[in-house]
Amino acid sequence: MLAHVYQNGQNQPQHQDQGYAGHTEMNGDPLGTGDFSLTLKDFSLTESIYCCTIYSEDREILLQKLVTLKVKVLQSEVVEITEGVKSALLPFKITDNLPQDITVEWRRSDSKNMLVHVYQNGQNQLDHQDQIYRGHTEMNEDPVKNRDLSLTLNDLCFNYHGLYFCTVYKEEEILLQKTVALWVKVIQAEVVEEQEDLQSAVLPFETTAHLPKDVTVEWKLTDPKHMMVHVYQNAKNQPNKQDKVYRGRTDMKEDLLRTGDLSLTLKNLSLHDSGVYTCTVYKSGKTLQQKVVTLCVKGSWKSIMSEVLSRKN
Repeated sequence: MLAHVYQNGQNQPQHQDQGYAGHTEMNGDPLGTGDFSLTLKDFSLTESIYCCTIYSEDREILLQKLVTLKVKVLQSEVVEITEGVKSALLPFKITDNLPQDITVEWRRSDSKNMLVHVYQNGQNQLDHQDQIYRGHTEMNEDPVKNRDLSLTLNDLCFNYHGLYFCTVYKEEEILLQKTVALWVKVIQAEVVEEQEDLQSAVLPFETTAHLPKDVTVEWKLTDPKHMMVHVYQNAKNQPNKQDKVYRGRTDMKEDLLRTGDLSLTLKNLSLHDSGVYTCTVYKSGKTLQQKVVTLCVKGSWKSIMSEVLSRKN
């Protein structure tokens, strides 16, 4: 295929193959500068061999050069963790055999381009990393042999979220590269205290986020045991999916996705309802919002004694 033609002091786009039309460029005055380099733009690149030939009017070849174009595919991945989790794995497993004398660099992409971790000469180089990551990073033993260049971040804080780049190179030649976006989800938390004789309690959850219509909202009891309290799915409540002890006792507001009020009303309160409740909003298995509400139901002296006696019996 003819990628580009320069003739009679100007480019000749009418001669190039249709697939390259509008995708090639040479520097101005290549004969004067001696720079015959070709730039490929906005192009679906594949590994190919290109041949540049310079010849006279009588087709005598004056110069010729072969260039092999190797295309490296930049892998990318997203890792989501919840605030409070102490560690996160930035995955990078490979299938290729790599030479032992490579350098592996994990960097964080920001204004400082911080150096997070370096593996070189068969060992970690902790003195090279940025101060805030010292003592907080870890790679598996013998990562080259095990083909696992993943990085673990320990003792996480919210400031660790962002875009991380892993670059594998030898003598300045890049062999592999991957990006991992680390997102730390912040979980809202609240404590609600109610008297048992009030008969109902509101577990509050108001959000300003725009929620799509096809999300699922789940309220669960997560401590002291796990139970499904309420499910809102396909734009309506799903009482058949909640635990039997909560049927007929829960209520969510109408048009909740439009108003952003995902609060749950729990009716016919008893001491047994005390616990930790978690509301999760998700779509296609991906968590969009989450909140934890601790409910403390305070009973009267009579109800407390009744509870104690019932447990003895």
